[in-house]
Amino acid sequence: MEESSNLIYGELGHFLVILAFVAGLVSFFAYLFGTYAKEKNAWIALGRLSFLLHTVSVIGVAVLLLLMIKFHFFEFKYVWKHSSQALPMKYLFASFWEGQEGSTLLWMFWHVIIGVILIFRAKQWEAPVMMSMSLVQALLASMLLGIYILGYKFGSNPFELLRDSMNLPIFKMNPNYVPEDGTGLNPLLQNYWMTIHPPTLFLGYALCTVPFAYGLASLITRSYNDWIKPVTPWVLAATLVLGVGILMGGAWAYEALSFGGFWAWDPVENASLVPWLMMVAGLHTMLAYKHSRYSLRATYIMFFSSFLLVLYSSYLTKSGVLGDSSVHSFTDEGMSAQLRLMIFVFIIPCIGFLIARSKELPGKKVEEDGSSREFWLFIGSIVFVLSTIYISLMTSVPVVNKVFGTNFAIGADINNIYNDRLIWVGIILGFLLGIGQYFNYKKTATERWLKALIVPVLITAGFSIWIIVAYKFHRLDYLLFTVAGVFGVVANTYYIFYKLKGKLISYGGSLSHIGFALMMVGILISQGRQQVVSYNQFAIDYGDGFSDQEKAENILLYINESSSMNGYRITYIGDSLSSTSTFYKVRYEPLDGKGKPFVLTPNVQIDKNMGNVANPSTRRTLTSDLYTHITSAPINESGRVPDSVVIDEFILKVGDTTQLSRSAMILDGINPRAKVEGVELAEGDLAVGAKIQFHTLDTIFQIEPVYLIQDRIARSIPVTIKEKDVTFAFTKILPETGEIEMTVTQKYPRFIIMKAIQFPMINLLWLGALIMAFGVGLSIVKAKTKKV
Repeated sequence: MEESSNLIYGELGHFLVILAFVAGLVSFFAYLFGTYAKEKNAWIALGRLSFLLHTVSVIGVAVLLLLMIKFHFFEFKYVWKHSSQALPMKYLFASFWEGQEGSTLLWMFWHVIIGVILIFRAKQWEAPVMMSMSLVQALLASMLLGIYILGYKFGSNPFELLRDSMNLPIFKMNPNYVPEDGTGLNPLLQNYWMTIHPPTLFLGYALCTVPFAYGLASLITRSYNDWIKPVTPWVLAATLVLGVGILMGGAWAYEALSFGGFWAWDPVENASLVPWLMMVAGLHTMLAYKHSRYSLRATYIMFFSSFLLVLYSSYLTKSGVLGDSSVHSFTDEGMSAQLRLMIFVFIIPCIGFLIARSKELPGKKVEEDGSSREFWLFIGSIVFVLSTIYISLMTSVPVVNKVFGTNFAIGADINNIYNDRLIWVGIILGFLLGIGQYFNYKKTATERWLKALIVPVLITAGFSIWIIVAYKFHRLDYLLFTVAGVFGVVANTYYIFYKLKGKLISYGGSLSHIGFALMMVGILISQGRQQVVSYNQFAIDYGDGFSDQEKAENILLYINESSSMNGYRITYIGDSLSSTSTFYKVRYEPLDGKGKPFVLTPNVQIDKNMGNVANPSTRRTLTSDLYTHITSAPINESGRVPDSVVIDEFILKVGDTTQLSRSAMILDGINPRAKVEGVELAEGDLAVGAKIQFHTLDTIFQIEPVYLIQDRIARSIPVTIKEKDVTFAFTKILPETGEIEMTVTQKYPRFIIMKAIQFPMINLLWLGALIMAFGVGLSIVKAKTKKV
């Protein structure tokens, strides 16, 4: 295919990237002077105009890249690498942010939207706040420049031509060559969650910049109290959006990945979690400061740390440092040094201004009273901070190894390395969620506090005992986690109905706590009592590609042949093809006859470039999920599941039992005088029969294949069992060892190997997430209407 006039898109796009970078720098310096100069208005006007020009440039870059993807301009590397003509429009959007350049542009897009809002809403805070926002944008824009200065490449240009990036013979023969199609989108990302999860996550990242910018602005201007009210809605918004984005990622993992869960402690997953944990910690110290003037320093540190952790997260995902330890990370596209520089650029003013203003910061020299709400808010924040530090340290092991050339390892069972330690964090938080709101600010009468908690404690005891007995929890940490989670739900629910007395606008904090605690209970039950129900009850050997555990936890199903499994009769009843996937229909019929039959349709996405990917199908009920995915299926190039013939050879001695597919054969004995129908044996001829018991699921067959030597020519007289499509051939006698060689030829109908997992009460997790999000949303409304 020959190149067309599409090059103008790339030239215009690269020009707009450069313009965005320059305009961002001009805006930064203008707002810098607008912050410090006596005549501020002219500088602020220039900063505003420059940022608006930057905004137009960024939106222009995004629109051009989207148009190039939509119209399949495969002469551009980014379009060729991340999209294809077969993708529907919703996944073409996902192609936009699949790569480093696109995700950086998405991040910049949200920053300019937030920046424009701040320009018109920040009022007296505009100059010092927008100074930081503009600098962030200029540095992000530098990562899309893709230009060489003194031999060093700054950033990666999303409008780079394929012929300029790949030294292929085709471009030497035909410089204007354009591929007919692109390599496509990673099959794992072809899921509706991936059309909304990354934009939400990057909006959360962008929102984390605002508390940082306000905090730094307050230190610069020495306005230590006035920034709290305008920043509060932004803090809550960052907490809400980033939290929802993380949960969307969990929902995507649960619905699209086949590891059987929603969180795997992958380094990139952790990298999105730690800024949120730190933002939540800052939110609570800020609340303490609003009401009692304690914890201002801690608030600055936590907001600064949340933003810096966002930058560090970007470094982890975009630098290639996690290439060997994360399935989500990118390879290095020339951004790693700039990302390190960006972190350094913002660490310096954070530390510098905190030290310079340390003696001026307002606060109380008297320690918080142990019976005050602000004291327990601070304790809760410290717990969040400690968990953040632990997760960050574990996640950073690959970075330490790469930087220092070490070979540290955190262990083989990554889940338990996190779960077994952080469960204690959850226990502490659960109890703090319950007791925190029963304290007054400044001081609380002990007798009043204890009296208020009597009813919640009694209700908690009843529900906890019921859950512990019903789900047979025996581990001490599970017992305490159950009690802590239930207490968090009950105590906050009681507080709403008996303390807040119908003031809906004040429910935000309590509902957020209820949601978080409910998630705790849902996580414990669904993960602690998840059950694999697809056991390999016939001990079929699926081959070397399966571990012993995988062999035990997967069931083999032939087309239209039923098997029993955990109270169900299951049948693989067929398959169907879409343009990109093969769907397998698995019918479940309850053996007790009480429930209605249902069909699950796990599928395998067919991708010639990136490999096939299995996607699960889940039966959701109020009390549990039944999660089913295809572990293996013989798929031909068209995506069909063909019939197959398998030939196995076995060396047997009398008495041996050999497992076949859902069957077994036993060599009962050797018959040295076997008779062969239609064959007359002469002197010197030999007919030896192998007496075989062939056991299937419903029948035992007695057969006798024969090894015949006639006229000094050896041949096998096989036995075929037609109804089972299996043939037995006695092929050799091994007199030295007293063994024989047997060949078994089995014709298999279409089959699948699948795994099914039951997750009890997982809906508590999703319900808790919704309640927590609603609670934070109410808090945002309250923050917008209430004076500090």
